[in-house]
Amino acid sequence: MFPKWYADKRGKAKELLKEAKPAKYGPDVDLGAFNLQAPSHVKINGLADLEKDVRSASKVVGTRDDEQYRSGTYFQYDNDVVYLKYSEQLKEHTPKGLIVLNTDDAVQTYPWLEKYWFKELPMGLDKYTTYVAANSVGGAFVWVQEDVRIEHPIQACLFMGTNRMVQTPHNIIIAEPRSKVHLITGCTVHPKCETAAHVAATEIYVKEGAEVTWSMIHSWGEGFHIRPRMGAVVEDGATLMINYILLSPVKSIQMYPTVVLKGKGARVNFRNLIFGRGKSNVDVGSGVILSGEESRGEINSRAVIMDEATIDMRGLLRGNKPNTKGHLECRGLLLSDRAKAKAHPSLDARTNEADLTHEAAVGKIAEEELFYLMTRGLSKDEATSLIARGFLDTDIPGLPPTLQAEIGRIVSMTTKEVM
Repeated sequence: MFPKWYADKRGKAKELLKEAKPAKYGPDVDLGAFNLQAPSHVKINGLADLEKDVRSASKVVGTRDDEQYRSGTYFQYDNDVVYLKYSEQLKEHTPKGLIVLNTDDAVQTYPWLEKYWFKELPMGLDKYTTYVAANSVGGAFVWVQEDVRIEHPIQACLFMGTNRMVQTPHNIIIAEPRSKVHLITGCTVHPKCETAAHVAATEIYVKEGAEVTWSMIHSWGEGFHIRPRMGAVVEDGATLMINYILLSPVKSIQMYPTVVLKGKGARVNFRNLIFGRGKSNVDVGSGVILSGEESRGEINSRAVIMDEATIDMRGLLRGNKPNTKGHLECRGLLLSDRAKAKAHPSLDARTNEADLTHEAAVGKIAEEELFYLMTRGLSKDEATSLIARGFLDTDIPGLPPTLQAEIGRIVSMTTKEVM
């Protein structure tokens, strides 16, 4: 049974939804055109039990169906959690102290979640956040207890297979002091699903000395609207790394995850790797609020834009305290005369002792680069593919070697496919 506070907060969100404001960026999406209900999906005993098309699509976004080099697996199909298993249950890979649950079950198990529920991600932020607060179904709850360091990543797949539905997961990640965890969230769709919406909320709490890495790999479809929302807080000496990879065409996507570096020496690193394809409308931003002394933030966005895709790359660094440093880099590579890209860097120093810098560049491949590679025997398409792969730069600091290799493989395969 859900606690009273949960029902009260859901009720408040439903009231807020009546007058909720649209997002500041990106096209407005009529969520009333999508259904919260979807056909139910039965639980499975392992990822090998998934139908072939589902299993193949999930592999593209980094889900390992053999679960090797994984400390846990969460699989949500539409609005049903069909599979959940983690190493504390299996007595493998990791010591006790890792809890992975469906967020709906976590709320009923741990009443203290009230103090985390939409705390760093205000439920009235915009209509998409409010919509999830009022209508969330599922989502992964990951709680890593004090001094527990997880060797292998936890994988979560949010899969959509029903036309005209809206998926509304609420993810909560809590890393207690001096813990360490890496999560891979792969989001994708059934090849027969033509249009749907994914509206998600994620809250991340990184406590003193903890380390959290969150890697999101998205592969949608040309008829999908995507509105993920994320808020995070990082305490003294803690580190948060956020990697985002968009592989496929999409109708529209708008996201602006924001991290508050609250503690002394807190750090965050954003890395966005984006393929803009088809007629995609992509608006991706990241915000870092440097509110702890000696805190450090970095935002690095790289985009390859082709066909008739449009991309906006945004970034905000706000230095609130002395001796803080932040760097923002946005680079776009245009591979079509019809593609469009804009960079929107923003630096906001609230003290003269904040050191904030940015670089931004949008342009085409230099003819001399293509010519050089073509004189070495490559075709124009092969040369373009090679340059695009190098431009996206999948060398992400801090990733385990096995995961680094997986992400490099995924990006390399996608580059070859689209070229």
